[in-house]
Amino acid sequence: MEEYKVYKKIRDCINIRLIFFSVIAYAIGAGLVSYIGRGIDLHILLLGLIIVILFRLSTDSLSCFFNLSETYNKKRSPNLTLLRNSLLILSLSLLTIGAILSVLLYSRAKSSLVLWVFLGIFFIILILSAIPPFFLNKKGYGGFFATISIVALAPSFAYILQINELHNTLFLITFPAFFLLLAYFLAQSLENYFEDNKNQNHTLMTVLGWKLGMRIHNYFVLLTYLLYGLASIFGLSGILTLPAWFSLPIAGIQFWEMWRIGEGYKPRWKLLKLSSLGSISVLAYFYIFILWLR
Repeated sequence: MEEYKVYKKIRDCINIRLIFFSVIAYAIGAGLVSYIGRGIDLHILLLGLIIVILFRLSTDSLSCFFNLSETYNKKRSPNLTLLRNSLLILSLSLLTIGAILSVLLYSRAKSSLVLWVFLGIFFIILILSAIPPFFLNKKGYGGFFATISIVALAPSFAYILQINELHNTLFLITFPAFFLLLAYFLAQSLENYFEDNKNQNHTLMTVLGWKLGMRIHNYFVLLTYLLYGLASIFGLSGILTLPAWFSLPIAGIQFWEMWRIGEGYKPRWKLLKLSSLGSISVLAYFYIFILWLR
């Protein structure tokens, strides 16, 4: 019974949605390689994907371990000891597996220096996010660093593993999506804003404050589609702007719902959350469809 409770607690520590987002972003980066007509090494593709997933799992488990350590120092119990030890073993195991796979990837990948640069950035984000004294996840900046790792690092890592250079098209696709994903995190955390503030559970929304956070959310949604419009001028092909057009109506609902709340109307939380998830999901889906299946 105790082992089941420990398993459930560990499972609750892992953010499955962020892992899924990371996998999708990685697939977009690899899809661009296929889109421009270059061959894909499946072994390197899978190794890189596993490393991205391990990075996300390590960040979540270490963050949970250090969160629990603070509670453990105040109140010790056999259950907390078992859970704390289990999280520590899990975190160290994930990091060890990641290190072994990184060496294996280094022996197979075309790019060596750039590979270590990306792995170094992953590791720095892990330290800043999950480990004291930085512990930025707990301070409310976890969403920001998760967005960097998902939108910037994961697709670039997938692309650089196959081709020893970065393509400006990848930047034109992912940079606007950075702001839409940040808007997603802000929208998802608004409903629990006062409860989070009371319980010292910091998020991007509690860091910014609800008024500023709502305004920034709407600015970010508008900025996303403005940047996609500019990207089409600076070289993004017409077919690669289609995902932005497909997601625009859903993002419009997201913007409208946040605006309504700011104006004092009764919140429709389910619609706000669903539309914020829908806008980024539709954008990602059509990019994967076009890049891989065109």
